[in-house]
Amino acid sequence: MDFNDVLTLRAGHGARAVLENNGLRPGDVGAMAGAAGGPKWLILSALDRYLFSDWLHRDGASQPIDLVGSSIGAWRFAAACERNDPASAIDRLEKAYLNQFYSAKPDRDEISGTVRAILDTFLTDAVRDGILGHPRFRLHVLTVRSRALTRTEARGPLMLGSGLGALGNAVSRDSLRWFFERVVFSRGRNGLRWADTHLGERTVQLTEANVRDAVYASGNVPLVMRGVVDPDGAPAGVYRDGGIVDYHIDQPLLAPDTQAPLVLMPHYDERLVPGWFDKRLPWRRPRHAANTLLIGPGPALRDRLVDRRVPDRKDFYRYAQRDDARLAAWQQAIDAGRLMRDAFIEFASCADPADHVKPL
Repeated sequence: MDFNDVLTLRAGHGARAVLENNGLRPGDVGAMAGAAGGPKWLILSALDRYLFSDWLHRDGASQPIDLVGSSIGAWRFAAACERNDPASAIDRLEKAYLNQFYSAKPDRDEISGTVRAILDTFLTDAVRDGILGHPRFRLHVLTVRSRALTRTEARGPLMLGSGLGALGNAVSRDSLRWFFERVVFSRGRNGLRWADTHLGERTVQLTEANVRDAVYASGNVPLVMRGVVDPDGAPAGVYRDGGIVDYHIDQPLLAPDTQAPLVLMPHYDERLVPGWFDKRLPWRRPRHAANTLLIGPGPALRDRLVDRRVPDRKDFYRYAQRDDARLAAWQQAIDAGRLMRDAFIEFASCADPADHVKPL
């Protein structure tokens, strides 16, 4: 099967230039972007294992790599920081993620408790140690601090605040700052580049005392789960899903003069959506991902998925009280992801990778 049919390959102009000059080399990767998206990540688990256990270490590559993730992207990258066996840590995350079950009408407390249990299963001492001290991988966990009406857990005001945020965002993404502030929990204060600093660029040092809350907050969906209140070392407030502001991470991340200028983005989609509220705004296009290489599922891969779509959070409603059917669909995506991994191996080793990418 041709890798061009299995993969969607898109690159910003800077990333294309890197591919034209150097091919696709592990030593050129200076950052990785991990999108929010809940169960959608399952199609990437095989590729993640290969990248973090093998490919990123090839050809003597030893440069630091900033791992920038929101929501499940932060969870994936946290597991990948396990120093000795990242593949096993990703396995634990995958198995724990599959092993989540809910009652017919779960409330926020039930969902929050179940998600915390998934986190505690894979966030072992070895993973925490890697997050705080990996020799190459520097984790950056994207969250938002709630403002105005979104600071409450009361359902009515939180729905109103989120709705007003969505309406304002449809007019201008700048309006998100009235409702949410980006806060990044970082392994090191090494100066990631943000294109929209008015939405927030506050950095909080990741520590043993806040790493669990930070990773949990990054995937904390408003109205579905309860927010994280006053994590250690951070400004007081309620912290929620980083995907609200940075859904697919439309950001430069790296300085122009960096020696490793490529932002690698294993992705479950064919496009890059800046923020959560932009999902249904076709005019909201990426503007700051010049150095991003997006690797997503192509048509041949989607043909192997149930209804030709990757899993998503709505599956809990589609397959309500039919967990066997949901898990079968999710396993089908995991199996298809192995083809995605194999296609990436072929793409990465081809002589002319720039000829196979389309504009991002």
